[in-house]
Amino acid sequence: MNSFSPSGRMKAVVMPPIARIMERISGLRREGGTVYSMAQAVPWYAPPEHVLSELSARLGDPSLHGYSPDPGFMTARTAVADDFHRRRGIRLDPSSELHLTCGASQAFLSALLSVTSAGDRVAVIEPYYFDHVFAIRFSDLELVSLPMAETEAGWTLPVDDLGRIMGTLKALVIVNPGNPTGSVIPDARMRELAELSRENGTFLIIDETYERFNYTRDRWHPWMDGRPGNVLTLGSFSKSLGMPGWRLGYLFGPEELLRHALKVQDSVVICPPAPSQRLLEMVIGEQEWIEEMSMGVRTRLHRCRSALSGNGQLHWRDAGGAFFTLAAYEGSMNSEEAAMHLLDEYGIGTIPGSAFGPAGEKHLRISFGCLSREELDPAMEILSQVSFPR
Repeated sequence: MNSFSPSGRMKAVVMPPIARIMERISGLRREGGTVYSMAQAVPWYAPPEHVLSELSARLGDPSLHGYSPDPGFMTARTAVADDFHRRRGIRLDPSSELHLTCGASQAFLSALLSVTSAGDRVAVIEPYYFDHVFAIRFSDLELVSLPMAETEAGWTLPVDDLGRIMGTLKALVIVNPGNPTGSVIPDARMRELAELSRENGTFLIIDETYERFNYTRDRWHPWMDGRPGNVLTLGSFSKSLGMPGWRLGYLFGPEELLRHALKVQDSVVICPPAPSQRLLEMVIGEQEWIEEMSMGVRTRLHRCRSALSGNGQLHWRDAGGAFFTLAAYEGSMNSEEAAMHLLDEYGIGTIPGSAFGPAGEKHLRISFGCLSREELDPAMEILSQVSFPR
């Protein structure tokens, strides 16, 4: 009898426990339990109602139901390029240096495959974002994971370690602000990484999904000072514009690299969703609302820090942005056990730190950006009192 088996590359990929956590949260809620989910990073807000009403009125437009150009509608790309220029001083040619994508994960795959070949070494910073690691592994690339240093003040980049191995890397992946840590790379360090990568012929892939949720003064990006040929940048509108279900992100970089990245996009998804792009065109101009939502996340960051400051067993690790802290906890449980303990005993949903690599063990990722106004006070009260078996 023939025996059929999945590929070795896919068997080597182990799914993170987030699916089990979310399934358990759904089960507890079906049973009538109260659960405050700070697990999956889904914002508590949706796009403004008047924008959604306007989009609804346009559903008869045939362009909403067909394919867009592979890199996205020019009007939508132009809106994004104008926003980058106005807010960040980054100049992009929307016709050749910017693609819209089906979220940041698809943008990452396009970037990765456009600059690497099988067997190349690609480095991530640990605790890492696990979807990046999946893509690296099933692309037959060699993963190099460099742990960050942890202190009570937060997590810091292993710059010395990077300097020693940069010449062996085809690409370095960084997430700024960080997922799962919420850490923000200081401008001086970002400049150092940009220079190191350029000098060593290494591609620098920057995931900036949470760039609108940066509450520090460190905001420098290599494309603010020119068009470096080795830097590709990706992000998402899921959190910043409250539209995770619309699956829309972006990728920008040198024209030559984006021509190759578009081959990946055409093969995998053809084009980004047309209705999502029309929504983007409308909501990206809602500057007052966008700023209000960003400040709401910042408020939740401060509230979470305050709640953990009084807890003797669950310890805040400083976050300069994003939706997260990767908090350390005390006790005998591993992080999967600890996450289930918080969920079953306290109704608090978190993600085990082990999902983000060995450096994440004995930590829990807490996504404070998920909580609605009604959930915020009771969730923080409970979080301040949780404990773990010794």
